[in-house]
Amino acid sequence: MTIGEQIQNLRVLNGLTQEALAEKLEVSRQSVSKWELGQAVPDVDKIIRMSELFNVSTDAILLRNTEDEQANKNPLHLGSIYLIVKDFEKSVEFYEKFLGVKVGDRCRSGNKFVKFYIDNTCIALMNESNIIGHCTSLDSPYKFVQNYWVEDLNMEHERVKTLSIGKVTEIREAYPTYHYFNLTDPDNNIIEITGGYHMNENICQSCGMPLSDEVYGKNADGSRNTDYCKYCFPNGEFSSEETMEEKIESNLQFLDKQNKEDGTNLTPDEARAKMMEYFPTLKRWRK
Repeated sequence: MTIGEQIQNLRVLNGLTQEALAEKLEVSRQSVSKWELGQAVPDVDKIIRMSELFNVSTDAILLRNTEDEQANKNPLHLGSIYLIVKDFEKSVEFYEKFLGVKVGDRCRSGNKFVKFYIDNTCIALMNESNIIGHCTSLDSPYKFVQNYWVEDLNMEHERVKTLSIGKVTEIREAYPTYHYFNLTDPDNNIIEITGGYHMNENICQSCGMPLSDEVYGKNADGSRNTDYCKYCFPNGEFSSEETMEEKIESNLQFLDKQNKEDGTNLTPDEARAKMMEYFPTLKRWRK
């Protein structure tokens, strides 16, 4: 089991998305993704911080642990159980006093939901007025929402739709970094599934850089090319007829910047070895 697989297992077992772990470690979400894919190795200080966060030794991250291989392979991971409340602020005050803890997290608007953490488990309150499509009758017994997260939201959305077990919404955007869809059970309870809708961003199939609206390449007719960046594929053809090895050497000139962004300390030889392993999976270099 690689270091990346160890990090992913520990992250999942602790109920964290890549984005949540990145925030706690003060790195980008792309950095966490690269660690887990084996495209980069976290620096020593990040490994120490993860060992403290996950309450394990650094060996649990750096060395093979057969117990971790028994981690839950189900793509669904329980995030929270939401209690649906009508008087939101009154309920927040009640549970703060009852549980003896202050709210652990509020959403950006402040009045949609709050989270309490008890024994590493999340109990959340959700403002009933913010529930789309939920039964809001005063006599309704349906007063909770299950929240799950997955690594690949698109894949899970398709899987759940094919089950034909309940009403499934389209994928919605709560804000740019939070996407979700809802499934209703036979009693009209809502199951919310969120996750990696934004995690699997497009990668240039030549140099490996993340693609966005600003850096997509162009086809000969001026239309967007979604496989390659503008530096590799500016006008319907590759900017240079270099070999894969030459492209890797070209990428190495940005190593210092990448190390800083990823919180890593790769040497040129280490980075070169990583790219020699990864680049053959990209479309341009695939045989």
